[in-house]
Amino acid sequence: MKSIQLFLLACVFVLTANAQKANAYLIYSVKGSVTITENNKPGKAQIGKLLTDQSKLTVGANSLVSIICNENSLFSVTKPGTYAMDQFKDSCLTNKSSITSNYLKFIWNQLTTPKGSPEKNRKSYMNNVGAVSRSNMSIWIDSRLDTINYYSGSFPVSWKSYSDTEEFLFEVYEQQQGGKPIYQKTVKKTAVPIADFASKLKPNTPYYWQITVKNEDPEKRKVIYIWEKAGFESFVTQLKDLQKVQETEAEQLFRVGFLLESARFYSDAYRYYQRAAQLNPELELYKKTLEAFKKDFLPQ
Repeated sequence: MKSIQLFLLACVFVLTANAQKANAYLIYSVKGSVTITENNKPGKAQIGKLLTDQSKLTVGANSLVSIICNENSLFSVTKPGTYAMDQFKDSCLTNKSSITSNYLKFIWNQLTTPKGSPEKNRKSYMNNVGAVSRSNMSIWIDSRLDTINYYSGSFPVSWKSYSDTEEFLFEVYEQQQGGKPIYQKTVKKTAVPIADFASKLKPNTPYYWQITVKNEDPEKRKVIYIWEKAGFESFVTQLKDLQKVQETEAEQLFRVGFLLESARFYSDAYRYYQRAAQLNPELELYKKTLEAFKKDFLPQ
């Protein structure tokens, strides 16, 4: 009996501690007239501004502010008025999918770190990062290219060379091992545009590509899937619908781009990142992420 009582007391202590834990809020998006008041000093709401339960929020007519709470929940305020931030504590509860939660954690990290590195941090918040390995001493292929989903766009399969060779044999197979290539090309660059051979592949069927250097064993074959328009557009609609709060067009493009990259749709993610950066060139996060993506996947 005594042990049960101690257990119940421990549970009460944990619940009380969690209840008393202060929430942290991050301004994610601002449209129109929105001000923040702290220590009786009002100021214009800025993206990346951290707020506490004691902060006050004033939203003007025809205005919008989106806020991330505790790194994992996103909500918007559109009704004009003045609010104490602790009014929104219920909005901090979350049942988000892991992929959406990872995205919000990434945004929080980038907006609160003075010198964030999207090139490195972006990877750590995605589920497409494999172990770094190299079976061929002359060739290195990013482990994230072990599987590629492709619908459209100008994007290459690429690799790095650590030899003096001037030519590489690129091949695509229907089989994971053995068989005859259905596409073959000798190239002098360390990349082959997917558009060069995509028309030769059937949609919704796995194919396997490999790189070979003369007089060496080829790299282990990697997987590529070609998606049809209907299937891809349905998938993108699902990604858009994961976020129920209001977003600007640039915010949605950037979020969907991040989710597409996480799902290994690299060519399509690239288009979304580009469009987001074009629509909101003032937001450094979009620009830096696009630059980091190009550095990762597009040969210089």
